[in-house]
Amino acid sequence: MTKKRGISPVIATVLLIAMVIVIALIIFLWIQELGGETITKFEGKNIELVCGDVEFTAEYSGGEISISNTGIVPLFNMRVKIEGDKTYSTKNINEMGDWPGTGLGQGGAFTSSGASGIIGSSEKLVLIPVLIGTSSKGERSYVCREEQYGYDIII
Repeated sequence: MTKKRGISPVIATVLLIAMVIVIALIIFLWIQELGGETITKFEGKNIELVCGDVEFTAEYSGGEISISNTGIVPLFNMRVKIEGDKTYSTKNINEMGDWPGTGLGQGGAFTSSGASGIIGSSEKLVLIPVLIGTSSKGERSYVCREEQYGYDIII
């Protein structure tokens, strides 16, 4: 006849404390991630609000995309959403030409002659501004929301 034995109370207590610590750490990291990191521009203004100040014009003609910055907010980059037959792809504008390394400042203009090969037979382009700001971790880029700040070009 064998005796059935469970784990000792000390080991059970250590295991319970370890599980509580791990669960608390997971919850702490999850909540910290929800808060996100604040990126600011122009002396502490939240970069999401700066997106509303972005002004630019754009057109597509003969395989070229032309963009002019008509506002005071420099455009660090531009994301291009290429929409076709129920599909889409997203590219950065610097993949289509020589986008200035420092971005497109006030009054700046950009023309990409290599866009036709990337765009192909798409029906619509959506240009989404990308800004650069500062955070606790240094300079960070921020993509403005497409729904509010996207610029549609019908091809």
